[in-house]
Amino acid sequence: MKRFIALSWKGNVAPSGVLFIGMLLVSFGLVGCGGKLGKIETSAVDTAIADAESAITAAEVADAPTLASDLFESAKVNLESAKTAVDNKKGSDALRLAYQATADATLARTNSINITKNSELNASVLQKAAEAESLRETVNSKKEELAGLRSEIQDIQKDGEQLRKTVRNLQKENHELGDTRAAYGDQVAQLSETLGEIQGRARKAETEIRSYGREVAELRRKLEVADRMVKEEGYQKRAVIAEIDSLKRQLREQAQIYTEKLTEANQQNAGAKHAEYLKQKAQEARAYVASQPPLHPAKTGRISLSAEQITAGKMALSNWERAWYANNLNGHLAYYEPNIIADRVVIRESKEHRSKVDLQQLEADLHQMSTHAWNKAKADTEVEGESVIGIHRLTRLAMPAADENATALYNIWIREIWMHQVGNDWRIHHESWQIYENVPNF
Repeated sequence: MKRFIALSWKGNVAPSGVLFIGMLLVSFGLVGCGGKLGKIETSAVDTAIADAESAITAAEVADAPTLASDLFESAKVNLESAKTAVDNKKGSDALRLAYQATADATLARTNSINITKNSELNASVLQKAAEAESLRETVNSKKEELAGLRSEIQDIQKDGEQLRKTVRNLQKENHELGDTRAAYGDQVAQLSETLGEIQGRARKAETEIRSYGREVAELRRKLEVADRMVKEEGYQKRAVIAEIDSLKRQLREQAQIYTEKLTEANQQNAGAKHAEYLKQKAQEARAYVASQPPLHPAKTGRISLSAEQITAGKMALSNWERAWYANNLNGHLAYYEPNIIADRVVIRESKEHRSKVDLQQLEADLHQMSTHAWNKAKADTEVEGESVIGIHRLTRLAMPAADENATALYNIWIREIWMHQVGNDWRIHHESWQIYENVPNF
């Protein structure tokens, strides 16, 4: 009988069976044996308590106090209760409690091991998911880089097409210039021949024009006085140019009346002299303009906008222009960037007066300009880089002609507006003004 009672749980018995075996052993002890603890052998109780302590130690190693705390605490409580029963000589209670402690500890260890394995599996799953997400992010990043490269390739192709178009245009212009140059050469040769003929005829017709000498001399005197006045600055210079045109017209009319031969030749000589003078002044003007700082950013002919963007920019320019002619100055000013710096050039009496103005001064100038009635003379649109450019020419009568032989003078206002896209809106980031005061309407 002692051999059965001394059995310890060391095999692969299910935790729920441990309690059953213990209770069975208790029954055997009660039926057939005597001992120091009632009818239970002390060795059997000691073995059961030792097995419970081993099971609790194994559960503690498996981290049961944390992962299966209820079962682990129950095992410890049952073990202490078994030891108390031993002290009280209650063998059957001690044996039952010891086996209950072994069963609780074994079940706590099993649950802890399962929880640990599940945690490890979950950690592995999370790690694999993180690795998969990292791979997806890498793939998406590569897709974005590929899309960026494709966009750059498209931009390069567009630039190449634009350059080819520019080269074709330049070649066409060069060809046209060559044709024009040849045509001008033929015209010069014809004019030289005609001039020689006129001069020859003029010598023959000298006797025919002596009777009209006084009138021609008076016209020439007026022409000489006008030529001297041309050298002066300011308004007088422009008025005299107009007077020169009038005198030349009269001279030609007198020449046709008096003699078509010699007077025509003289008119050619006077025209050549005036043309030379105008050519010289044009050269001086171009040299002066070239020496001044640019009024707007350099134009390269390259375009970075799509067709849809160009259409939207032109629409914004049209709205900006309509606001001006509708005298809606607030709506007109709403298209300007707050930090804009505009170039303002006033040409007065053949002298330029340049200044740079901020948005506040620009607003004040626009208020001043809006007090006059301006007529729209011309409007053009260009595209440069990321900007849509509007060139607007406005005129207003400054001094009407005194008579049919005088020339009316105007104020001419040329506005060049550079507008680019800011978010979903279009804003003016640069503007230049050229204001010509009291000039013929060129």
